[in-house]
Amino acid sequence: MELKINKPKFEVFLEIAEALNKKYKIAPVLYGSLGLNRLIGEFGAVNDVDVLVPSRYIKENWKEFKIFIEEQGFVLKDEHEHEFERKGILLAFGKEEELKTFSGIDYAHLAVEDVGKVKFKVLNAKQYLRVYESMKRDEYRVEKRGKEDLDKIRRIKEYLKI
Repeated sequence: MELKINKPKFEVFLEIAEALNKKYKIAPVLYGSLGLNRLIGEFGAVNDVDVLVPSRYIKENWKEFKIFIEEQGFVLKDEHEHEFERKGILLAFGKEEELKTFSGIDYAHLAVEDVGKVKFKVLNAKQYLRVYESMKRDEYRVEKRGKEDLDKIRRIKEYLKI
């Protein structure tokens, strides 16, 4: 789907995905609200750009990965959350392997998309539903974003017509 409100954030994602394609030969996962808005249609401005990468970049190779992201013009805002900022846009990294442990989604079999020469992985609507349903088990998440997540679940179900 064509993004309007969130187009600048999607362009940041594409820029980072292209850099990750080139340097690390990986196709990152477009995740979170930005990926969901792109899939089912925009329903508001997203807070950040969520990107999933193989866990080795966040664990063993974090120091090198952090420097690489900073070289793209981002400043580390929250090391625990692996969150960076550039010109008011937040970029947060997570581990793609957690998709499997958290919601049972096999990240190795996600669809791969190309936008221009940029390769990245995406979730489908049923997978997003599993993700947001799984988030209802996270007390911290429910307390912080429970209503937003319930709204996303409703929107995904409408999209899937279930």
